[in-house]
Amino acid sequence: MSLNPQQEKILTAFVTALEKIDESLPLGLQKQLNAIGQNLEARVVELPTIAASLPSLNQAYQVALGDTQTDKGGHGATLVSMNQDGSAKLREHAAQILTDSDPVQAAQRNPYRGLGQIATNPLKRFFGRG
Repeated sequence: MSLNPQQEKILTAFVTALEKIDESLPLGLQKQLNAIGQNLEARVVELPTIAASLPSLNQAYQVALGDTQTDKGGHGATLVSMNQDGSAKLREHAAQILTDSDPVQAAQRNPYRGLGQIATNPLKRFFGRG
């Protein structure tokens, strides 16, 4: 089962947000993420609620979510959704991070550089800000 474009956006933004925050998540949230990571397709829609429960995570998530919409908007249909392979890689990567004992450290150790990164603003990449 593959993710739909909205689920891909949520998942990409959430993993990116985990990379950006400084502190580890509370144990209760880590356990929730672990459960979500084990059944990602069915539970990815819970990630925005989890992000909203922690101010620093929510702020990073909202920024990352805005970046995914900005990156993909205005580029036509080319990057609206990842191909099957990209979606599977995203799912696998996110599952590894979410099921880790410390998802924040896992995201920071192994940042996701999938198709979403290709879609970033080339000027930002050129000037080292993307």
